[in-house]
Amino acid sequence: MTTTDSLQLTEHEILALLAFNDVESTALTREIFRLTPQAGNEQLTKAGMTTLLVRGLAELNQGDLVLKGPTEFIAAVMATAGEWLEIALLTPDRNHVMFAVASAGGVFVANANGNGTHGFTPLKNDRPVLKFGVDAAAHYLRDSGSEPDGSGSTARRPVAAQMKHHGLGVQPRTANLMVDESGTWHLATGEGAELVKREVDESVALELFEQALDLDHGTIGSE
Repeated sequence: MTTTDSLQLTEHEILALLAFNDVESTALTREIFRLTPQAGNEQLTKAGMTTLLVRGLAELNQGDLVLKGPTEFIAAVMATAGEWLEIALLTPDRNHVMFAVASAGGVFVANANGNGTHGFTPLKNDRPVLKFGVDAAAHYLRDSGSEPDGSGSTARRPVAAQMKHHGLGVQPRTANLMVDESGTWHLATGEGAELVKREVDESVALELFEQALDLDHGTIGSE
């Protein structure tokens, strides 16, 4: 998957986009973005629609608000999505949180900026979205554990990748892959009472991580 320039959207603008289609996919997208509590706030939604207009991301057509360009694509993916991936990449000095949303018509990733905004980037959906997440995890787990000067210092460990994989009509799958200060890899799968932790060999860690997150042998249905 390759990316293009990202579009920065505020949470009230995301609420406005979700309000265009009241379907199961948008409801789950809203939940994953942690925006369900604000769903009934008409003032926030209206504020989002206003700023979309001001920014040229929407226009009025005979009194109706019509999305333009990238927001039209994002809203369409949200409304038809069949697969979602929550990704948290954690190091001692920074956390990187993002959400990947996939439908038959397109895929995007939204990076949480930590200030109430998200950067939306479309992805070429020529590979499964789970592969995108595992590739991101591989970069953090293998490259973030040592200092950039090549000294091999483990000062930036532990590092971890936490993911939750959702699909329509199926139970989500959760897994955490961590490299501790000594360089030992640990895989945790499931949640709550079903949480299982074990040490894993680095050579198979990412493969096991991906298998733990696979909803149905790599096959996800989209509406």
